[in-house]
Amino acid sequence: MKPYYECHVTFLDPGYPPDDLAGWTFSRIDGDPNLGAGVKCYLTRHLPERIGLDEAIGQTHYAMGFLQAKHIEVLRCKVELVVYDTKQTKEI
Repeated sequence: MKPYYECHVTFLDPGYPPDDLAGWTFSRIDGDPNLGAGVKCYLTRHLPERIGLDEAIGQTHYAMGFLQAKHIEVLRCKVELVVYDTKQTKEI
């Protein structure tokens, strides 16, 4: 497995899935382990390490801005470098 960036944007549930943002996956859970009770929504994207941290952060900020332009409250943005994952099944 090659290391990759896992990018997340966490936001309050607007009551509908946001328009498609190419390359990002939408999900929601009720009760975030860090942010507490209530429904939180997520955009998630995996990017190859070779693009560099600045680009991964830039793409995450772009997704955040996309949501904010729709007046959706963003709670958190996070970029992680994943170096080991037993569930990673596809090459990024």
